[in-house]
Amino acid sequence: MRKHFLFACLAAAGALPCVAHAHHGLDFLLVQTAHLPEKGTGYVFGRVNRLDGDESENELEPAALWGITNRVALEAHAHFAKASGESFGYESVAGAAHFLLSPLSRELSYGVSVEYARGAGEHRDEFAVTGVVGYEHKRWAAAANLLYDRAQGESAAWGYAGGVRRSITPKHAIGLETQGTFEAHGYSELLVGYYGQLGDRFWLNAGLGKRVDEGPDRAAHVSFIYRFK
Repeated sequence: MRKHFLFACLAAAGALPCVAHAHHGLDFLLVQTAHLPEKGTGYVFGRVNRLDGDESENELEPAALWGITNRVALEAHAHFAKASGESFGYESVAGAAHFLLSPLSRELSYGVSVEYARGAGEHRDEFAVTGVVGYEHKRWAAAANLLYDRAQGESAAWGYAGGVRRSITPKHAIGLETQGTFEAHGYSELLVGYYGQLGDRFWLNAGLGKRVDEGPDRAAHVSFIYRFK
């Protein structure tokens, strides 16, 4: 199974199964929070991933996110990938709905996301659900995800993601994130991240990851975010 929006997982011997999940990517790189755009507010963002192992792969993931209400947001995104010696190829397009279930403006927040990805060529359609819990206090923010994914014709897979970040100035933060599957010999990554607001409408998140179990020996992730309304 391949991850549609966020990462095609590589192991020492090639691609490994992993869990896909809805991920709007505003506060972390690997982890989803329950924060949603306010009603009528939209974001466009692009993400570039570099995964290095016995094989290397580059990924490009453009997306758009729109707040329908203060509790509901819709997202559309696509996934393109390029293996060593090949050109970029289109792999999937997906739609996701994000729901905030907790009271507004609370330190503890929780929600759920549902996503369907339409695969191209040999890439199968996938259905994914993400449970989200987040907590914020002063300069600290933390989040955890429980991930469920089922690709067409395959059994379901479960995974997890978690992260913590601390603001070092009002517009800049650093943090740690992890993501993986519950499968034996599954994919797992630990990442050190930087999260910065570079203007009133522009953010840049970047991180370097390292294999914990199976997965890429090294990974680099960069996300560009622009609020257009």
